[in-house]
Amino acid sequence: MTESVSVLSVKGQMPVAELKRDFREVLDEAERGRETVVLRHGRPVAPIPPDEQQVPRPEKPGGLLALVGMFADWEEMDQDIAEILADRQRETDRPVPEF
Repeated sequence: MTESVSVLSVKGQMPVAELKRDFREVLDEAERGRETVVLRHGRPVAPIPPDEQQVPRPEKPGGLLALVGMFADWEEMDQDIAEILADRQRETDRPVPEF
């Protein structure tokens, strides 16, 4: 019995069904300079290589990591946040957040 190989279990290889579903992801990987090998019944049948002439695109950070450095040039951040909290405390129709 042949098991389907997931893109998560073998990096750079992907069964045809997953390729159809996640083709955009394969193109993103190629733009980052990574080759993907298409599998049929667990055997390699075709590589999808990156374009040799294209400069690899850096990987975008995800989640909270995407926020790192976003506020580096916000010099008055502490003052602005203090003003926001002070305004919230003066409001009578909204509860003050607890930190």
